[in-house]
Amino acid sequence: MTIKAAIDFGNSNTVIAVWNEAAQRPDILRLPEFSAPGSFLIPSLLSYEPDSRFFIGEQIPLKASAEAKIFRWMKRYISLRSPYALQIGETRINAYRAAEDLLRTVIRTAFPESAGQPDEICLSVPVESFEHYSEWLISETHHWGDARIRLIDEASAAAAGYGLNLHPGNTLLVADIGGSTMQAVCVAVSDDGERKGRCCRVLGKAGLNTGGMTMDRWIYEYALKRLAIPENDPFLRSCSGGLLRYCENFKMSLSSAEQAEFDFFPDRGFLMTREELEDLFRERGLFTALDTVIEEALRSAADHGLDRDGLTAVLPVGGSCLIPSVREHLESLFPADKVLQGEPLGAVASGAAVIAGGMHIYDFIQHNYAIRYTDPRSGTYAFRTIIPKGTKYPDPRVTPAMKLKAAFPGQTQFGIAIYELREEDNIPAGANEIFFDADGSAHVMPLTEEESRAESLFWMNERTPLFLSTDQPGEPGIPRFEISFGIDENKMLRISALDLLSGKTALRDHPVVRLV
Repeated sequence: MTIKAAIDFGNSNTVIAVWNEAAQRPDILRLPEFSAPGSFLIPSLLSYEPDSRFFIGEQIPLKASAEAKIFRWMKRYISLRSPYALQIGETRINAYRAAEDLLRTVIRTAFPESAGQPDEICLSVPVESFEHYSEWLISETHHWGDARIRLIDEASAAAAGYGLNLHPGNTLLVADIGGSTMQAVCVAVSDDGERKGRCCRVLGKAGLNTGGMTMDRWIYEYALKRLAIPENDPFLRSCSGGLLRYCENFKMSLSSAEQAEFDFFPDRGFLMTREELEDLFRERGLFTALDTVIEEALRSAADHGLDRDGLTAVLPVGGSCLIPSVREHLESLFPADKVLQGEPLGAVASGAAVIAGGMHIYDFIQHNYAIRYTDPRSGTYAFRTIIPKGTKYPDPRVTPAMKLKAAFPGQTQFGIAIYELREEDNIPAGANEIFFDADGSAHVMPLTEEESRAESLFWMNERTPLFLSTDQPGEPGIPRFEISFGIDENKMLRISALDLLSGKTALRDHPVVRLV
C-alpha cells in the first residue's frame, strides 16, 4: 500500500496527516501517546531528564520529573539560527537536536516499520522560511526512509486543502497566524490539463515573523509591568519559563471567556477582560501586521489579475485565528459571509496531505536572491539581484547572461557567493525576543543589529562554496567568464558558465542551492 504523508511541524503544535486514496480525502492522524484525549495536536514540547531521556507533548505532565527541563519554540530558534541550548547533565542540547528528537520519535510512532514507511512526505514551511530552515528540515528526512520529499509553504498548503471544496475559477485568501509567523496567500483553483486534476495557482503571498508566541510575550511584558515585577527579580528567574506557558494558556482562555483572572503569582494578580487583551494586541500592532500581510498578498495577486472583490472565500488558519477579535477584524476587511470556519488547527497538515496525494501547486519564488561582488569604487561588498521575488519557475534561463571579471591580477579562482535577501527586515534592531537561559528561565531581550541582519541577509552557499577555476589567469576589468542562472521544478538554482578565453563550457545547469 502506498503511503502519502504530510507533516506540519509547528512552533506550538505538530500535526501529521495522510492522504486517503480510497476516500479521496486527507485524514489527520491521532497519536494518543503525545496528545490530549480526543485531540490530534501534538504539543511541540520536550522535557529532558538529567539522564537525557525525554518526553513529548502531553507525556510531560504525566511522566516528567521535577528535575526535567522543558524545550519549546524549537522551530523559531532554528529559523533564527539561535545558539540557545539547555544543559542536560553533561550534554548541551540545542534546538536542532530537540526538534530532531521530537520529529523522529513522532514519525516512528505514526509509521512503525511493521505498517510500512511513507512513500511520499510533504513538509510545510512558513512563507517567510529561509533556505537554511528548509534545508535542515529536508536533511532530517533521511532518518524517515526513502520517501520522496516535497516542500510547500504553510498558507498554500491550507489553501490546497480547502481547494477540494471549491470549483475551478474560485479564488481563496488564506490568513494564517501560527505560533511564530503570520502569513497570507491568494490562490486560484483551476483544472490542471497536464495532470488531469484540480490544481491551485498561487497569485500572491506575504509573511511576517509575528505569531502566537509574540502575543504570549506581550502578555508576559504586560503582566510584569502591571504587577511591578522587575525583569531581574530572583523569583521571576526561577519561574519565568512557567510564566510564559501560563501566558499562552491565559490567552487561550480569553478566546472563549469574557474575562479571566491572572493568578500565576501566589500573592498578587489581576482581572483582565477579553476587550483589554484585544486592546493590548491592538496597541502592539497585531492588526496592523495582519493588514500588512493581507494587503501585500492582495497587491501581488492584483498583478496576476485578481480583484479584491473577486475573492470567493477567506479562510482563517492557525491557533491565533481562534481569538474572536482576529475573526472580527477579518470580517471588517471582507464580507462576513466570505470568512469561513474551516479547521484552523489542522488545515495546514490536511492541505499538505492533499498535495502529497497529487494536487499540484503552481508557485513563484518568495525572496530576492543576489550574487555578492566587490564594488571597485569603494572596495566593499555589494549585491546584484539575480532572482527577484515573484519569479515563476521552472525556468531554465531565468537571468540574462552576465560577465564575471577578476578582482585582482592573476586571479585563477572565481568564487560565486549566493545570498538570500529580504526587501524589508521583519525584525528590526531593537525589537524584543524571548530567550531562555540554560536553566530554562526566560528573558525578554532586544535583538542585536547582527541578529536582525541575520534575518534579512543569508549567505546560502557558505558551506558549499562554488568556484570557477582556470589555468589562464584573469585580469581586473576584463570579462573572464559568462554566467547565467536557471531554476528547475524543485526550486533548485542552477548555473551555466562559459570560459570566454577558451570558448569551452565550464558548467552546464550545475545545481547551486535550493530557493524558497
